[in-house]
Amino acid sequence: MPIHNKCPLCGSGEIDLLHECTDFLVSGERFPVNRCKSCSFVFTNNYPPEDKVSEYYSSDEYISHSDTGKGLVNKIYHAARKIMLARKYRMLKNISGLDNASVLDIGSGTGYFPMFLRKKGWECQGIEISDQARQYAGINNNISLFSPDDIGSFADSSMDIITMWHTLEHFYHPDDYLISSQRILRENGLLLIAVPNHLSYDAIRYGSLWAAWDVPRHLWHFNPDTIRIMAGKHGFTLEAIRRLPLDAFYVSALSEKHKQSSLPFLRGLIAGLISWIHSMLKIRKTSSLVYVFRKDQ
Repeated sequence: MPIHNKCPLCGSGEIDLLHECTDFLVSGERFPVNRCKSCSFVFTNNYPPEDKVSEYYSSDEYISHSDTGKGLVNKIYHAARKIMLARKYRMLKNISGLDNASVLDIGSGTGYFPMFLRKKGWECQGIEISDQARQYAGINNNISLFSPDDIGSFADSSMDIITMWHTLEHFYHPDDYLISSQRILRENGLLLIAVPNHLSYDAIRYGSLWAAWDVPRHLWHFNPDTIRIMAGKHGFTLEAIRRLPLDAFYVSALSEKHKQSSLPFLRGLIAGLISWIHSMLKIRKTSSLVYVFRKDQ
């Protein structure tokens, strides 16, 4: 198992234990989540090797790959996704100022975002690591997705925008994807990265039971400062931060389920509402954030 004795972001040896978190989805195993005392970067430790990690995604309940609609929480996820696809599209238009753009979506899951953009007349290609998800995208959404091994085939300076919606936290080699993004983006191109925020109200409320730790599938746990440092090392400047307001409700409902609460959906709805209010008062308290980076000239 990969073990980090130093911070993967800044190299400091001053790290401590933040939480012991449980894999509620597949294995029931517990994994340490460590924090760097120097730069505040948080990361999962002692996680499975890359050639074994697929076992930890092997669940019909892993909605990004299976597209399951079983259970109330997953039904809510599907409803929220329809809303968020339109919101993400508007976000890209407003931020880029473009009516039509070329987009590379890294971590496309079952292909809904590339499909949505294509229906709007945009050019969008997608990359997805899961064979199951790529197959689903082809059969059900008529979208052909590339595997991560194909990222080198994208030409230099060929894309206006690259998006990573809740994917960077999964990558064993996140720096490699940032280096590739720098190469593929056109001059002044945009990189949008959406990730959970471990400084959020709901993260603090639920502690080790916060669903967005999602160990060992989530390896890296960002806040506004640490993701700016990581992207900045590869030639990106942080231009703006945007909220993903519905994530707090989904994450809170799953966290209540982890707590084995009675009425987890109702309790999660209340907690999500409180989290949303906190986020409106202070963006750094938002459950999930979208970071808008501009490629340096």
